[in-house]
Amino acid sequence: MEGLRIGQLAALSGCSVKAVRFYEAKGLLPTPARTPSGYRLYIERDLRRLQFIQRAKLIGLPLAKIKELVVHVNEEECACATMRPELEQLIHSEVKQLGVKLDQLSLLKEELESLLSNIRRGRRSLPRALCVCAEDGSTKAGRLLAMSRKGGP
Repeated sequence: MEGLRIGQLAALSGCSVKAVRFYEAKGLLPTPARTPSGYRLYIERDLRRLQFIQRAKLIGLPLAKIKELVVHVNEEECACATMRPELEQLIHSEVKQLGVKLDQLSLLKEELESLLSNIRRGRRSLPRALCVCAEDGSTKAGRLLAMSRKGGP
């Protein structure tokens, strides 16, 4: 790869040009080389970093944590042996938290699939407190529905 302009990098990574500039400004991406006419030129390492940033954001990691991790993406070895234990601990912690999130997402998926199944069978599946069918105002959802139909509070 000889060099990617910012639009090409953005398209390949699935994010916007504005996001690339933001990550560069925040130090998540290194300052790229520039052409004689001033265009940014990114390399393959930058694309891998940007893809890592996108995946990390998708799972909910805050930018501060992403910044701690992204500097080590695609390195053969850590630059500093004293940093390695801290980095291992940070990554281990993130992997553990991902496991918890995956368990929670799996449970949520099962609950939503069950709810969908109940809805398809025509069974009432929502708790009374959430059911908007209670238009008599006996539930908060019912009161909100009744108010919305009358044009507000």
